[in-house]
Amino acid sequence: MQVIEAAGVFTRPVAPFGTHWAEQFRVPDLSVGTYSIPAGGTDDQDPHTEDEIYVVTAGRGSFEAGGNRVAVGPGSVIFVPANEAHRFADITQDLAALVLFGPAEGSRSVTRLVAFVTNLVDAFNAGVSSGDFARLLALFTDDGRETFTAACIQSPPDDQIDLTGDPREEEGVVLVDFAGRRDRSPGVMRLTVTDDDLISRLVITFG
Repeated sequence: MQVIEAAGVFTRPVAPFGTHWAEQFRVPDLSVGTYSIPAGGTDDQDPHTEDEIYVVTAGRGSFEAGGNRVAVGPGSVIFVPANEAHRFADITQDLAALVLFGPAEGSRSVTRLVAFVTNLVDAFNAGVSSGDFARLLALFTDDGRETFTAACIQSPPDDQIDLTGDPREEEGVVLVDFAGRRDRSPGVMRLTVTDDDLISRLVITFG
């Protein structure tokens, strides 16, 4: 048994964020957290790759999904299937919802993440081989492209890499373990990725 502390308790967002999400429990097939939206706040969440159940524990407002709109308040229980667009709206009282994801939030998006990172590594290796990093640079935001280009000018990449594990997300950053092909020296890429799947920041560390 495990008591899940603070689940369903409203937490006021910290600027510049308009909502607050806190995950409080996770196992492979289930995760639990609390989603808080202050009165007058805007819910701009994207669809999730997992099924969800919302249990409203505080506040009042409306909920929109699948072309339907319902009033919600304490005790409202709503099921949202994976990939369906949805949001809370017209929040009249500070709202908190206990959210249950099955399987755990983000677990079904691993395949998409692996595909993204595999494409990145392929583009990097092609650039090292040809000296033309245009394909790789197309994966960056404008600011990220400038930063990466400046780093390459100072220390041009001269060794291709291989992935040594599955990419993972931690606190909004994608971590990628790799090894150089020449001497198998280990390293980690830390990627900050925008909602448009562009890299805004890439940090590479070795050892």
